[in-house]
Amino acid sequence: MIITLTLNPSIDYTMTVNEPLLDVEVNRTTSEQMKVGGKGLNVSMTLDKLQIPSRAIALLGGFTGDYIEQALQSYPRIDLTRVPVDGMNRINIKLYHGPGTLCVNARGPEADAAVCQKLLDLMETTEQDDWVLVCGNMMRGLDADFLTELCAKVHQRQARLVIDMEALSPQLIERCRPDLIKPNFYEFKLLTGQPGLTLADLPDAAAKLRKSGVDNILVSLGAEGALLATSEGIYRLTQEPVEAVNQVGSGDAMLAAFVGKLTEGCTKAEALAWAGAAGSSVAMSHTEVSAEQIAEGLHCMHVHKL
Repeated sequence: MIITLTLNPSIDYTMTVNEPLLDVEVNRTTSEQMKVGGKGLNVSMTLDKLQIPSRAIALLGGFTGDYIEQALQSYPRIDLTRVPVDGMNRINIKLYHGPGTLCVNARGPEADAAVCQKLLDLMETTEQDDWVLVCGNMMRGLDADFLTELCAKVHQRQARLVIDMEALSPQLIERCRPDLIKPNFYEFKLLTGQPGLTLADLPDAAAKLRKSGVDNILVSLGAEGALLATSEGIYRLTQEPVEAVNQVGSGDAMLAAFVGKLTEGCTKAEALAWAGAAGSSVAMSHTEVSAEQIAEGLHCMHVHKL
């Protein structure tokens, strides 16, 4: 079973303004869309599209939490576990205006000690060979010590641990010992403290980071594809050019397809190709993508071992 943890869910409210933005006067949209947000939930929703079941654990509160729970009912392969929190989940604004995008994320509620304990107790229900994916930023009230304790419980249950968090550090990797991390290139440079890192330097840097205690590193590279560093070697994914119109959720779709296809018995190279196809499909659309769209993108993905 794949289990996703979303520790600071949101509603993503996307608006498009075709005219130049005005500072004082009212700006009027040409389209609006509201959908469930949060990296773990994005992963579960992509898995559902690929007909792969998952259990989604999410901290939900207020009318926004109710909206998220109701919206997820349309995904038959998602088994939602709602962990109640005081307050309301975030509403994040994505404003498309001409060639630019303005993103404003709210801070959201704060988790108390009871919420922390509930999450730790839920980890006691994981089983050997489950995949536990901890994705996105953590709600206020959750910290590195909490994350370390949660990861320790995952390891105690002999489940596989995946972390996809911008705030990850080499020290936290050593404490949490994930089986897989999935930074984008910007996050990878922050993680390694090498802001000037180039794509040519990436394979050596990823191999070096593996020594800090992570078995597999999947680095999403946008239009440049992806790089996967494993104990068996380093794989490079390249893709044919696409017209990207969406900056939200592509990396989450990539992670979902990669882990999902591994659980179905694919090799890491095959799973990487599916990951690229999923990420690319999301980047090309403002609406939800289908399994057929993802599969159609496979012929544009090329994986080779370095």
